Amino acid sequence: MKSLLSNCRYKSLRNCLFLGLLILLAAACSPKEETPATLARQGWVSDYADKLKPGDKTRISAALEAYEKETCHQIFLLIIPALGGENIAEFSQRTASAWDIGQPGFGNGFLVTIALQEGSVRIETGSAFEWFIQNGTADTILKEVMFPLFREDRFVEGLERGLAEIMIAGRLKPISENHKPDVCRQNK
Repeated sequence: MKSLLSNCRYKSLRNCLFLGLLILLAAACSPKEETPATLARQGWVSDYADKLKPGDKTRISAALEAYEKETCHQIFLLIIPALGGENIAEFSQRTASAWDIGQPGFGNGFLVTIALQEGSVRIETGSAFEWFIQNGTADTILKEVMFPLFREDRFVEGLERGLAEIMIAGRLKPISENHKPDVCRQNK
């Protein structure tokens, strides 16, 4: 009888462990909702909120690509529907790092992140770009150029003017030819 009882407990424990393993496997294999932490770069403009018309996206992408060819600096735009409770600064920093903004090992890039639901915008600078955008310049671009146009429901114009101001700030401090990454010297 004692042997039969321990055999039943063993089978019950084994069945419980097996069931638990199945539940864990099912959870690992089930599709996960795409969150801001998992977004991939879609090119110069990553519009996960479908806010831009195709022509606007193409025009902005072409301007950002031309800017890189001219200056060696990179600017990427990310538009998301919402942050899901996350702080925009942390999200933007993590995304810029994951996307490796700027030339490899050089950090000469910007990421402009817009979270529509929260009405948040952040201009994230690469490590080598912190000296391109002086203290307060990013804040000025947001407050005096982009936000007023966004409030007037002129979103695309606000984007384009804000990006143009970032480009101007970057052009004020060009990288000398002997300090440019090799990939940029090959573009000339």
